[in-house]
Amino acid sequence: MNKFNKYIDKKKIDEFKQLRAFYPEPEYSVIKHEDNPDFILKDRNNYVFGVELTKYYDTPTSGRFKNIPNYLEKLINNKFIHKGDKGILKVGEIVKIENNGKENPFPDKGVLRAIPQSPDRIKALKELVTSKNNKYKQYDKSLKAIDLLIYDSGDLIAGLGIQKKQILNYLFKQEQANTLISPFRKIILIIEESSKKVIKILLKSS
Repeated sequence: MNKFNKYIDKKKIDEFKQLRAFYPEPEYSVIKHEDNPDFILKDRNNYVFGVELTKYYDTPTSGRFKNIPNYLEKLINNKFIHKGDKGILKVGEIVKIENNGKENPFPDKGVLRAIPQSPDRIKALKELVTSKNNKYKQYDKSLKAIDLLIYDSGDLIAGLGIQKKQILNYLFKQEQANTLISPFRKIILIIEESSKKVIKILLKSS
C-alpha cells in the first residue's frame, strides 16, 4: 500500500469517527460514504438523510499544519514551508518558565504562531458555514434533508481560559436562539478538547 492509499484510508477512518461523535451506532446506519454529501444515513425509523462533514480551522495555516504529513519536522529542519505560512510560522527555541520564575530551555526547537483572537475565530466559523450554504445546491437532490457536521479538534477554543469562555458562551447562546438561517436541516458543531472531552453544540436545529 502506497502513502497515498494510507492517507485515504486514515481519512476515511477519521471521518467515521467524527460522524459517530453525533450519529452513534446502532441508532444510525451508514448507507453510503461518498461525496456531495459525505454520508447518507438511515435512522431507526428508516428516514434517509445526508450528512456533510467538514473540519474547522481557525486559519488556513492551522489546516496545513495539521494535514501536511511531517510538516512540523520539515519546518524545524528548514526543508519546507508553504508559501502561505511564510512570516506566520516561526521556528525557535522552547523555554519553559517554572513557578519560581526560572527558565529551563528544552533541547528541541518548536514552531510558534500567533493564535487568532476570539472574534476572528467566530468569524472563521461563520465563513465556513456560509461557504457550505453556498454549495448546498451541489448536494444530492434526492435527499429530503441534509445536516452539516462541523468537527473541530481544538482550534476554536484554544488559548486562554477567558477566550474559551467567551467563545463557548457565544455558541451556547446561538444554540438557544436557534436563529441561524441555512438550507441545512441541522448544523452541529463538535469540539474535541485536548483532554479528549467532546462538546456538542447545535448551531441550528430543525
